[in-house]
Amino acid sequence: MIKIITYQPKYKDDFIRLNKQWIETWFKLEQSDLDTFAHIDDSIIVQGGQIFLAADDNGHVVGCCALKPHPESDCFELAKMAVSPHAQGKGIGRKLGEALLDYARSHGVKRIFLEDNTRLESSIALYRKLGFKEIPLKGNAYERCDILMELRLENESSTIRPIEQNDQEPLARLIRSVFVEYGAPLVNTVYDDPRTWHIWESMQGVNAGYWVIEEENEIMGGCGFYPTEDLPEGYAELVKLYLSPKVRGKGFGSKLFSMVIGEARKAGYTHLYIESFPEFADAMKMYARHGFVELPSRLGHSGHTATTIHMELEL
Repeated sequence: MIKIITYQPKYKDDFIRLNKQWIETWFKLEQSDLDTFAHIDDSIIVQGGQIFLAADDNGHVVGCCALKPHPESDCFELAKMAVSPHAQGKGIGRKLGEALLDYARSHGVKRIFLEDNTRLESSIALYRKLGFKEIPLKGNAYERCDILMELRLENESSTIRPIEQNDQEPLARLIRSVFVEYGAPLVNTVYDDPRTWHIWESMQGVNAGYWVIEEENEIMGGCGFYPTEDLPEGYAELVKLYLSPKVRGKGFGSKLFSMVIGEARKAGYTHLYIESFPEFADAMKMYARHGFVELPSRLGHSGHTATTIHMELEL
């Protein structure tokens, strides 16, 4: 299983190795490449960017990409995406790109651009799937680049905010409708749990939190964390992540998910636990992308005994 991780200085050589290998396979190293390699921490991490790496089951780094701040504007660059030749064709590039966009949205990034070459058809196709669109090429930093693409995030209109008491009923109706939509079990699950109608109330007076997505005064989804009974010390359950079809595929679910993980970490938890079903396959992919791993059996006593998939994330 591929795990997406963020940069630490010990991965500097892996980042450089993968990019040199990719560039020299197709083109030649340029001065801009050498400058980036020489100043990874100063030009990317310290300036508010991030580097994402893909590690295999043995801990070997087989892919990478960077969200690099632009020195003269408030936009960021998707840069230095590379996947080891023996690991290509496994969707690693897409996992890296999605992790980068999750991070960008959760950190308020408004615009991301990238420079590429039209010879690399599979790369261009990936960027289009991620939402990037071609714009006129100007002032490119690399001789090898003949296409400029961008993704604007400032036009995304959904708002993420803490749950309020009046959100409880519309949120419960949304959650129950998702179960019906996907054909998930309706007994001994969130669907028939009376607490689903009282999410705001259940979050009061405990080390927990829940946030909703609101668009044009309509509740479009939500997610939170809660110290479910009998979980191991330091664990919280990531609870009730459900989205309306109206906002799926726009990245808001990933933004919400990433934010909740961060809030749970701030609240002092060391692990997050999830219960779910194979019917929610897209959600399973997102969990795995964020580093959740499957467990052999359930933890704690949520009361949702019909769940068949149980996962955890070390924070």
